[in-house]
Amino acid sequence: MERNDIGYYIDKLRGSSEEKVIDLYSLKKELTSLNEFSKVFDDLEKESMSFDKDALKQVEDLSLLMKIRNLASEIREKKMINDKLHSLHFNLNLLKNADINDLKPIKNVFNLFLYNNETKIDSIINELNDFKTKLDKIKKHHSNLLPKSLDNKLMIDEKYAKHINKLHSIHKKQKNVLISTIRLFLKMTRKHIKTLKRFKNIG
Repeated sequence: MERNDIGYYIDKLRGSSEEKVIDLYSLKKELTSLNEFSKVFDDLEKESMSFDKDALKQVEDLSLLMKIRNLASEIREKKMINDKLHSLHFNLNLLKNADINDLKPIKNVFNLFLYNNETKIDSIINELNDFKTKLDKIKKHHSNLLPKSLDNKLMIDEKYAKHINKLHSIHKKQKNVLISTIRLFLKMTRKHIKTLKRFKNIG
């Protein structure tokens, strides 16, 4: 069976945990909450671009600062995950209000969740994993700056740690939103199972 066979994906998702599925309204509130924290991505990048001259003299390995700056710029791009999650939520709303015999919204939703390079489940999971990897790297570089004085160490901790901790929380919330979105996707598509079988043969 080919990996793009619709039945393969349905069976794969059916293997997920049968936990309580939240509704679209609750999911929307979670997404709104994510948007409220988007500024943290910009704050980290902004902080990485400026450094107190006195503290700079205390840093033993200046190359770490460039690595931190590059990672901060790459991490900033991860706020786009929020937009992708919003797109999936919007299309689930369309599916909810669609006529059971209308194939177009069902086809659109499956394209977004399973085939579209930007929004398909596998792609977002990869983005989340990459986000976590970059957070771990920047945290490691931050801890290795090793300023010579305790005062400057505390200053650097204040400069980066609060943003990194917030971004870890955002990553966790993004992951939970994706899981909830997938469960809701599965629940809603089950109601269209007969139509889904017809969709399999659509070009």
